[in-house]
Amino acid sequence: MSGRRVHAGDADLAAGAVRSVTISCDPDRGFPRRAIVLRDRHGVVRAYVNLCMHLPVPLDAGSDDFLADDGVHLICGTHGALYRPEDGLCIEGPCEGESLLRLDVLEEDGQLWVIDS
Repeated sequence: MSGRRVHAGDADLAAGAVRSVTISCDPDRGFPRRAIVLRDRHGVVRAYVNLCMHLPVPLDAGSDDFLADDGVHLICGTHGALYRPEDGLCIEGPCEGESLLRLDVLEEDGQLWVIDS
């Protein structure tokens, strides 16, 4: 795996919990680029760039609320698009069929690292 490793916390992330972590500075926009890190219902840790595929806005719109009322799907707080945590695919909303930008995650020595390439 190449790229910059960004510490995303302890690997004891519970299923259904979502963390947000700054991974870099967006070179085009000049503001922090963030990732969301979660453990899906199968126990696999996933990470995605925190930007909706419909509009380039953070999924949580600054609220730190990433999950839909069902507690399973990721939701865009701006327009309600629903994404599957397992693969980031939008299953409902204006960006249906598109996927969040996936980032690699490394679990090492009880820690989680997001690989920002």
